[in-house]
Amino acid sequence: MKTAVIAVYKNAAFLEENVRLLQKEGFDVIVAADEPEESVREIIEKYSLRATVSERRRGKWRALNDAARIADGEELLFLDSDTIIKNLTGLNGADVVEVVKEVEGKGLLEKLVAVDYLVMAMCAKLASKFGSCLGVNGAAFLIKRRAFEELGGFRCKVNEDTDLGIRAALGGYRFAVCGRAVTSVPKSIGEWFRQRERWSVGGTEVFVENLSAIIRKPRLWVPYLVLFYPAIFGLVISLFFTENYIAKLLYLVLPFLALISPKLASIAILAVYEMENVRNLVAGVASFVAWSGLILLASKKLGYRVDMKVLPIYYFIYSPLWTVICLISLVRVAVARVTGRKIELKDWVV
Repeated sequence: MKTAVIAVYKNAAFLEENVRLLQKEGFDVIVAADEPEESVREIIEKYSLRATVSERRRGKWRALNDAARIADGEELLFLDSDTIIKNLTGLNGADVVEVVKEVEGKGLLEKLVAVDYLVMAMCAKLASKFGSCLGVNGAAFLIKRRAFEELGGFRCKVNEDTDLGIRAALGGYRFAVCGRAVTSVPKSIGEWFRQRERWSVGGTEVFVENLSAIIRKPRLWVPYLVLFYPAIFGLVISLFFTENYIAKLLYLVLPFLALISPKLASIAILAVYEMENVRNLVAGVASFVAWSGLILLASKKLGYRVDMKVLPIYYFIYSPLWTVICLISLVRVAVARVTGRKIELKDWVV
């Protein structure tokens, strides 16, 4: 038997569509609803669904655990109501399965986030080759009931899904990728920042807690370097390629050429400066072209639609910004651990 737990906060979103599809697939559906609108209650009654309902926001980890306690299935699907399942296969021998998510939208931000989800799918697919993962995306994933119970369910964390996935990986549980779902994404920059702040703080919290164990298992984290490749390459360029001691020496020596010919000295210094810029530009462009080729191949392989025109914006702006947010969260979490303070996140309850 299979059980689907659908998390709902306030509005129904794709709840009814998912219930219809999942019941056809043989799933028993349980709704975990916080502060539900009347439409949610009507769907629960219409389809005679079991549900755990709270008039106040419990925190997602608690809401999911409450629903999981009354689940009967040997396979558990955890799904957000703003994510709609397109196709789904079973666990196929794995203990934890990440469902591939994609984004449908015409706005620039939605197109950039679509690239983000493709990169996440690439990382998950690569990690699955090693039979492991560095967390799961809670919008849609499956887990064996036995594994879920052995791990103690969800813990009180900002990113309860990341925490469960990392503990599963460290515990040696098998990981795979399957299926397809379409998920909703932020429609504004403000919403995007709030979401990414939550993801980065929650992810860092779990990463720092398990740092020593994760570091000892490169197969857990190496695949995810792909996620931050644009920023990592830029850092390598700034740290190593700019350390051109010959150029620095020329910058010191060439001004003295002005004693002979100021015009020649100016031209020589400008030439050295432009050569440095051109070298860094060529390295950056070459890296971008290689990365874009990888994205194109991955999109074809995974049957994933992305707008290739937004790749320069993603590579040179979006990804570095996302990396900076993660680094800032690392500092915030480290300070919070030292001082014993709790990090407050807007529009989120733990």
